[in-house]
Amino acid sequence: MDVSIFERSLQAYFEAFAENDEGPRRALLAKCMTENAGIWGPQRLFKGHEGISEKIEGFHERMPGARLVLTSGLNIFENVARFKVAIINPDGSTRSEGETVIEMAEDGRILRVVPFWEPTPPLPESWPRHLGP
Repeated sequence: MDVSIFERSLQAYFEAFAENDEGPRRALLAKCMTENAGIWGPQRLFKGHEGISEKIEGFHERMPGARLVLTSGLNIFENVARFKVAIINPDGSTRSEGETVIEMAEDGRILRVVPFWEPTPPLPESWPRHLGP
């Protein structure tokens, strides 16, 4: 899948995250995400335009004035991309940084978003030494 397809959907996705008004936000989500799209969190799945819009509304309620922004280019393999993101406070400081993986549907809209906000943990003690660094 061409990078421009990813970029077009991601721009609308980030614009949806910036939108406080539900009507325009839902229109942006319809433009960039399939009806059955989901944002997969560690504790909850936000499904469909309605569920994702509610997630974004909660984002604005918990972090007034904060913005979700893209902070890297895209690493693409077929219909999957990985990239870095951040949440920026109203004063411009970085609140949180993470990586996101998205899967695109055949129609060029986002099907699945898997955000990772936590750093990766160290190798477990039980991991065989000959398979580690």
